Amino acid sequence: MEEARNAPYIDREDRISRLQDELIHYIMSFIDTKLAVQTCVLSKRWIHIWKSLPFLNFNRNSFSNEKIHKFVMFVDMVFLCRNDIDIQKFMIRWDNSVYDDSVIVHVNRWSLIAAVKHNVQEIMIRITHCRNLAYEIPYHLLNSKSLRKLEMQVFRSTRFVNMILPRSMNLPQLKLLSFTGVSISNVEASKRLFSSCPVRETLRLVDCDVQTDNQKNLIVDSLSLREFEYSHRRNYLLRDNDILVNVIKLCTPNLDVFTCKSFFTHDYSLEISSPLSRVNFDMKLKAKKEDENVETYSNLPSTDKEVYAKRMLQILRAVYLVKGMRLLSPGFFEVLSRAPDSLDCQPPRLCNLKYLTLEMGCTRSCLRAIAYLLKISPHVTQLLLKNKESNLADVGDGWEAGLSSPGMLSHLELVGIMEVEGCDNELKFLSFLLKNVTTLRTVVLYPRSPVASPDRVRKQFLDRLRAFPRASSSIIMHWAAANSTHPI
Repeated sequence: MEEARNAPYIDREDRISRLQDELIHYIMSFIDTKLAVQTCVLSKRWIHIWKSLPFLNFNRNSFSNEKIHKFVMFVDMVFLCRNDIDIQKFMIRWDNSVYDDSVIVHVNRWSLIAAVKHNVQEIMIRITHCRNLAYEIPYHLLNSKSLRKLEMQVFRSTRFVNMILPRSMNLPQLKLLSFTGVSISNVEASKRLFSSCPVRETLRLVDCDVQTDNQKNLIVDSLSLREFEYSHRRNYLLRDNDILVNVIKLCTPNLDVFTCKSFFTHDYSLEISSPLSRVNFDMKLKAKKEDENVETYSNLPSTDKEVYAKRMLQILRAVYLVKGMRLLSPGFFEVLSRAPDSLDCQPPRLCNLKYLTLEMGCTRSCLRAIAYLLKISPHVTQLLLKNKESNLADVGDGWEAGLSSPGMLSHLELVGIMEVEGCDNELKFLSFLLKNVTTLRTVVLYPRSPVASPDRVRKQFLDRLRAFPRASSSIIMHWAAANSTHPI
């Protein structure tokens, strides 16, 4: 019996070694290059296979802090000993570089070897705790004819790292450009950089200070761009009275996706000249999102609430042609609802919006703001909500007063609510939808956890839900279990 169970392993056949080099290279692409090189001791088959790796992934943490020179020697050895074939992807991660004065010199040298001698297609550089005030990118890296992706993450504890660019740049094959933690103080240089990528499809600026004119505006003018992300989550990088961009202007007729992660305190405007398939907004007050809750926004001064609400409405007006929207910020609705005068002042109209995803808190003000958002988005067909906060005060009666209207949500067919607790606030919001939506076909509820909604609580919740009047006669409701859904 024991022999039968172990029969497949009796011959001890090394099936991995029989794989083609391309498959072994693909497997090795998921591990550190140091481990890939160490496979040379396995057998004669493996002695040289690492030398033709098209994926190089170097991590400074694979060597102890006191062995900086050994890490440098190892990377040099890999480049020296590998076969003269092209490199598909070169990745270098150098953490805690505050202890390494020569980090940028070495990283630039290696990236140049990859770009010039091995026609590298993708480069990803990550340097943390950088002590350098400036990072000068070598000419050949930004004039590579083979490079398709360039990602640079450079983190300094208190300030942006100033990126110094060459006088001329030409990246004819570059599809993705991503910068994190840097500033480009030379306006003309930043304009040259963006114009040097004629086929760029993705642009990401994360915690960066980049402008393209002297009025501190960021103008992205591109026929090829399809995805743009602007994120700023580290306000401490700014000195007193410093500001980021005043205007983000996208002259991008083929743009599909725009993502913005920022602070309510960051005052800027959006100008988008063409329809978008999807926008993602993630706004907050503090650097650590987990520190924010309903009380955080309730305690804001009334003047701040008014200012932030007007900024949110301005953002919605800029994306009025969008088809899909994700608002990943319960504070967005708390702020929006706390300035009632702003809601009636030239409300935006999101007539193209069909798919809406929201992170919410089941408070009175948040539910009113969501209902208002649905009111100005009459063509939404799918609504997905995620409840982010539990054990909130009851919203009371009449919270929806003035928010419903004839023909409201005349296209909504599917509603999904995640993290359902089974509380009264959720029931009141569901009642609002059931009463006002004549086209609703499916409602799916995903419980927060069995502990948060035991069988008794769930049964009471579902019994009350079934008793609500419905504007639509053909609604199918489901309660989602771990791996399946059950009709309600």
